[in-house]
Amino acid sequence: MQIPLGAQTWSLRSLLNDNPEAVFRRLAVAGYSFIEPAGFNVLENTMQGFEPLVLKQLANDQGLQIISGHFQFDAEQAHAVCEAAVKMGMKYIVRSFFQNEVVSTPAYYRRAAHLLNQVGETAASYGLQLGYHNHAHEFEPMEGLLPFDILLEHTDPRWVVFQPDLGWMVYAGRDPVVYFERYPGRFPIWHLRDLDAAPRKSTAIGRGDVPFSSFFSGKEMAGLQYAIVEMGSDTAGPLERIEESWEAVRKYNRK
Repeated sequence: MQIPLGAQTWSLRSLLNDNPEAVFRRLAVAGYSFIEPAGFNVLENTMQGFEPLVLKQLANDQGLQIISGHFQFDAEQAHAVCEAAVKMGMKYIVRSFFQNEVVSTPAYYRRAAHLLNQVGETAASYGLQLGYHNHAHEFEPMEGLLPFDILLEHTDPRWVVFQPDLGWMVYAGRDPVVYFERYPGRFPIWHLRDLDAAPRKSTAIGRGDVPFSSFFSGKEMAGLQYAIVEMGSDTAGPLERIEESWEAVRKYNRK
């Protein structure tokens, strides 16, 4: 089954501020069917500087849906986040980090999992699914445990799914397929980040050393529904790299 392909727009924020119509048009022409914005401002109720309905209309006008978005918020702000996500037509709201990870402990991540369960249940009441997006530090052992494993073990599959960033998992020396086998169906939405072998910076899919082909062989086991190309904020020419990535991902996606 062909998986719908989307583009994460955080790396495109300056371009979007200048000419959102042109950016979305280029993503649509490249072949993408949806976007994943980030940078929600709870106080201003804006996503990447746009009111939710305005951003939705700008994307829809170019044939793009908004399937998911990255949000950083406290539990008491969950209702406001969910209301904004519904306005944009999202299916998923995604958390990508917690505030005190530098000094965290296993107990901290167990509490974080409890928080995710609470927010995930709230999200479900709006018809949304909460996801968690990893970086590399969730795979650094603490007291013999991995934070990513703690989150998986202590979150309820009804309320919390995971958005594996395949590039960061490879960077951390972990095989995503091992997790797909261990926790089948819990990874419905992926971030595709390729990394140059030496500088370990984002590059167009297919130009780095992340073995996406082997990961896509496990997409049914993972429960994959959507795949999203992401560039790091420091990527040179991020829009061009995202455009270039579509063809490579399409080839992996055929399997």
